[in-house]
Amino acid sequence: MTYYSKALLSDFEELKQLWNVVFDEEKTFLDSFFSKRFASENIFIARFNDKIVSALHALKATYRQESSSFDCSYIVGASTLQQYRGQGHMGKLLELTAKNYNHPITLFPAIRPYYEKYNYITTSSLLSFPLDDKTDAPITPLALDVEHLNFIYNQATSKEGSLSRDKINWHFLTDGYKTVMVENGYAFIDENIAVETMATTKEAAKNIISLLKERKIGTIQVLKDSPFVSLLTDKNYEEVLMGMSTSKNMLGVYIAEQY
Repeated sequence: MTYYSKALLSDFEELKQLWNVVFDEEKTFLDSFFSKRFASENIFIARFNDKIVSALHALKATYRQESSSFDCSYIVGASTLQQYRGQGHMGKLLELTAKNYNHPITLFPAIRPYYEKYNYITTSSLLSFPLDDKTDAPITPLALDVEHLNFIYNQATSKEGSLSRDKINWHFLTDGYKTVMVENGYAFIDENIAVETMATTKEAAKNIISLLKERKIGTIQVLKDSPFVSLLTDKNYEEVLMGMSTSKNMLGVYIAEQY
């Protein structure tokens, strides 16, 4: 019989191993995540014959909307061992998670239609523009400063709201992505794509675009109402769907991948 419950402190190593088996994770990230984010009271597991076969971490989080802050949970590490997939374990864990909180549950989906079956809705999207290779005058980036990154992020997303980020979130993000920053602007780069590009002024947006072109980045993803849009003349853009929530009250709130 399979039992569904919250995890125990004693499940630490088994949960870490499950994550590693399913995601083939880099050891540095895995050690860092479990040392900084492990909280058994917010982890939901499926246990079959005394073995954890499926789990998800519902991290404590907050989101900002209309100048106020609200509680939510953010799901990461939703994983099931290969031989136990297709048996409904993750669905039961999602339902159990929802029952345990009276606030929205959020996530960044790997398979969007799967979460839609459990009443998750997409709250926001980005616009993805191609970048040409016409370089502008060279721009010198600033050294990374987490406080300034957070300021830019909060200001750039202030109209619709966003999932809040603490210093640990920023640590994981800047470790996981190549990051360039100027005064009032930054971009996270994954291979040839600027996957998250924020600016609070048109000048900052122009400088970030220049930095990206210097680095031969081919695609830039930006908020719909950002100062980047007026600078990007190619109208062959695409919409990129972002995070999801169990609450319609979070429509418009920017949710991206974070840990």
